[in-house]
Amino acid sequence: MKTLFDYLEDKDKYFRINFFNTLSGVRSVWMVGTQRNDGVKNLGLFNSLVHIGASPPLLGVIFRPHTVPRHTLENIYEYGFYTLNSVTSELMYNAHRTAEKFEACEDEFDILGFTAWYFGCNPNVPAVAESPLRLLLRFVEKHLIAANQTQLVVGEVIDVHIKDDAAVCNNGSIDHQRLGHVAVSGLNDYYTFSHLVSMSQ
Repeated sequence: MKTLFDYLEDKDKYFRINFFNTLSGVRSVWMVGTQRNDGVKNLGLFNSLVHIGASPPLLGVIFRPHTVPRHTLENIYEYGFYTLNSVTSELMYNAHRTAEKFEACEDEFDILGFTAWYFGCNPNVPAVAESPLRLLLRFVEKHLIAANQTQLVVGEVIDVHIKDDAAVCNNGSIDHQRLGHVAVSGLNDYYTFSHLVSMSQ
């Protein structure tokens, strides 16, 4: 049986990064939508969404250390609201491009060809119209991870829009396969969802 040392011996920096980035397996991937006070819209791609609780409905997102400009993070702290937008195979190529380095003054919706869509209760935070599942969140709190200076941002879900009502099962579960969602391992490897079985609770 190989040990961790066996896997990483004589490997370069990028091999080690990819190894640990993919070690936790396949995760859901989301575009986070925000807007600056001057109206410039921003999108960021995240695969670190964490379920915190259902009552109240709380979700967490891990952000990298705030040692360089983090437009999404800064917009959330400044305005207090943001959207989560699911990614499908049709959207994933342009969604992946949101990880590129854009200037704060560049509107990523316009550059990448996404249509801005707004929740009626908050007309100032853009969601992605092409996304089949859109969530509106209110910033609640943040937590510094002292071990590596990343930040856990916790938000409360205050509205949800699902394009296909049939994707909500009789028991309330969301059928991500029906919505066509994709998942990601590490930063670059995309996978499709395939439902296997619903276990008894």
